[in-house]
Amino acid sequence: MTQLDLLEPRCKVPERGGQLYEILMYLQAGGRLTVAKALTELGVYALSQRCGDLRRMGWPIQSRTIETNGGARVSEYFLEH
Repeated sequence: MTQLDLLEPRCKVPERGGQLYEILMYLQAGGRLTVAKALTELGVYALSQRCGDLRRMGWPIQSRTIETNGGARVSEYFLEH
């Protein structure tokens, strides 16, 4: 049993070491991810698809649209606490 099992018992915990696990650990620590941040910090290219995978596993992944300093509008993903 992991600490994640205690926090979200209704959710399936992804396999340790994979992209889903890395994203979940980042979000569990209170982090927020955009596609650019996920690519540079975690090496994840398809963030929206991976967040969809986590949602289907029962994790309360949320998203919102933010505006970058350059004026672009992008999605930001976070874990609802």
